[in-house]
Amino acid sequence: MMRGCFFPILLAGACLPLRAAELPDLSALKPGDTIRLPSGRYPHPIVLDGLKGTKGKPIRIVAEPGAVLDGTRLITTPWRLWREGIWRTQIEDDIWQLFVGEQLVHVARWPDASFEDGSLWRMTQCMRSADGGYNKRKEAFFGRCEEGLIYDAPFKSHTGKAGFHEGDSRYEVTGEQQSLAESGKDFTGAVAVLNIGHWLTWARRITEHSPGTDHFRHETGKEQTSLQRFFAWYVLGLAALDRPNEWWFDATNKTAYYMPPPGQDPNTMELRGRTQDFAIDLQNCAHLTFEGLDIFGAGFWIRDCEGISFENCRFRFSATNKWVLGEFKWFAFFNPVANANKMPVVRGGKGNRFANCQFAFCNAPLYFGSEGTVVENCLFHDIEWDLNSNGASGAVVIGKDCVFRRNTVWRTGNSEGIRALDSGARIELCRAFDMGNLQHDGAAINVGTRNQIRAVVTRNWAHDANRQGIRFDYHGTNILREDGQIHGDGVYTRNVTWNTQPSQVKGDRHLILNNTVVNVNSYPDPEKELMNMSVQGFKSMHEIEGNANSLTRNNLANLSHRSWNLKPRGGQKGWWTRKDGYKQPGPYVIPGVCDHNMREPGAAYTYLRDPQNLDLRPKGESPLVDGGQSVAAAEVRSPVARFEDLTFLGTAPDIGAYEHGDKRYWIPGCQLPQASTPVPPDGAVGVKQDADLMFLEAYQCTYHRVWFGTDAKAMTLIADLEDDTTNIVTPPKLRPGITYCWRVDAARGGETEPGQVWRFRTK
Repeated sequence: MMRGCFFPILLAGACLPLRAAELPDLSALKPGDTIRLPSGRYPHPIVLDGLKGTKGKPIRIVAEPGAVLDGTRLITTPWRLWREGIWRTQIEDDIWQLFVGEQLVHVARWPDASFEDGSLWRMTQCMRSADGGYNKRKEAFFGRCEEGLIYDAPFKSHTGKAGFHEGDSRYEVTGEQQSLAESGKDFTGAVAVLNIGHWLTWARRITEHSPGTDHFRHETGKEQTSLQRFFAWYVLGLAALDRPNEWWFDATNKTAYYMPPPGQDPNTMELRGRTQDFAIDLQNCAHLTFEGLDIFGAGFWIRDCEGISFENCRFRFSATNKWVLGEFKWFAFFNPVANANKMPVVRGGKGNRFANCQFAFCNAPLYFGSEGTVVENCLFHDIEWDLNSNGASGAVVIGKDCVFRRNTVWRTGNSEGIRALDSGARIELCRAFDMGNLQHDGAAINVGTRNQIRAVVTRNWAHDANRQGIRFDYHGTNILREDGQIHGDGVYTRNVTWNTQPSQVKGDRHLILNNTVVNVNSYPDPEKELMNMSVQGFKSMHEIEGNANSLTRNNLANLSHRSWNLKPRGGQKGWWTRKDGYKQPGPYVIPGVCDHNMREPGAAYTYLRDPQNLDLRPKGESPLVDGGQSVAAAEVRSPVARFEDLTFLGTAPDIGAYEHGDKRYWIPGCQLPQASTPVPPDGAVGVKQDADLMFLEAYQCTYHRVWFGTDAKAMTLIADLEDDTTNIVTPPKLRPGITYCWRVDAARGGETEPGQVWRFRTK
């Protein structure tokens, strides 16, 4: 199986004892003005209505190092020991998130889980399953669960099971997990977080539970007919507070409960409670530039604004739910007044921009919905670990004509990762991984039904995700345009996926070109995979003749037109007649025009240079080289698809996402101050002796120096790359079974940023 490659996590550090500071009057600024925020903690939000610079003279708000917009307040009331290592205090304000300095305190939960050991993101470790669900077709319940009643059950392991399924497909069940009955706790009055509708999760009060029993009853809403086969649930509440670094808040008497590490007194600790939704609140503003802001424990609410720009900013803990306050409504993209749960939103207006920003530990989706928003070179990680949304919303959501370029989205709970929810989105050079961890269905990158028109999804990596890789979705049965046509008109080209569920492309009039699927987690042995990518058609789903006018070409993928029932009557390629008289082809017949694809099972391992170590280029002697075909204008059946002609070397395009002989190896994702994403990856073993050294260039840097050797303290300079024409370096001849070291230094503005030392071992 292909190895993963991960970024180091960017954890919040200890809170610095910065002085409290007051914001200057920003409302009096004029076009062209620049104001600087000195170092300090600013406890009040920036609220502006109607402040406008001009396109040529923006108003600049520049934060100096150490300036923090802080949405939390220091808890100063005395803590008193309550029982069993738990302390409590009464406070005046409602709080819905707690920190020690800038370190998050977990809401008390059962089963236990945390960021520190990674269990918070592993469904089979941080949740329990249930016995039964609701069968929509038969309009009946099966098993013991029913409306408002959950019976506890362990997860069933899918280890080694081939084929398409909606269960937890990536993480095997390991170890014995405590059952609800074995917990011995009484969870009456606690909050049950219920992923019982595949991509739908609700939080509901538990109304009835007794210690030692294996079931509980909960308040109900519209979820009762959404019970599905695959369950995952957990409990939050005071009864679950039983380990250090957990807390709870009783909103009825404004009492906070906290268990500190053993031997520590919370009266000597810097405990801070979240009291704000937003640190940035803008309405009807134009051409404001925020530079270097550090926003902690609060989010942003930007509506009907134009030309707002955030550059080099850091957003930490931007949002979370208010379940501890008894507020259970889902987050909504327009932050309705009647809903207490607020999320970071850019809505209305146009031409806004986020560049080189970090979004960390946001327990809600982030919505960039204004027209033409550009989000580029941003890092998103640890997004929505308590699901409080319709999973179809996505973890990072983009709107009409949004450009989402060169971003990394890493570790999310929502079933959808990067989600385009309006037309004309462009998602390119992005890297999405460790996605869809806490809901079912979905994809790392997903473009919705009506939003495929003019969408471009190109040169992305989606990998190591519990859901599908990259997906053009479809909403439901017989959903059509006003003219009766199927929605579609997207471009899906030069993407790479691995260690995901099989991707699906639904809709019509798409261009599905030069994509590479290395493997899927549904089939542990790639040579035995039945399929790894679905171009859906022939009424395989939603009773639509999908992709009848699509062009599928030059893909390195084991294609089918469905992800399930791969051996129907009529054989693998034969046709068969359904009960309604419709003639249905075998699963390997692809709708529309389908040619020049490499469809062998496990072909990536046969024909690519070293996919296990992220070298996804075709081997020089493989049939992939010049094995594809260009696209003529007459073959593009969509009148609106934003297709740029295929560029290639040689006599014809290669098959797959990369061209043999290209001087540059495109690597997606956020560029960091140092060179990153080494190929071969750091710590790689079994690297081939003809390996090249490749890397993602440092941000805004075009001069790199490459060092190489067997001793990290005595490496030799082997390449001076003075421009951005290449990021490929051929090292001296490699010997078998040797551990090599290499480093890439980045120079900019007369200063050099030394790179990290990377190591790999040859085969």
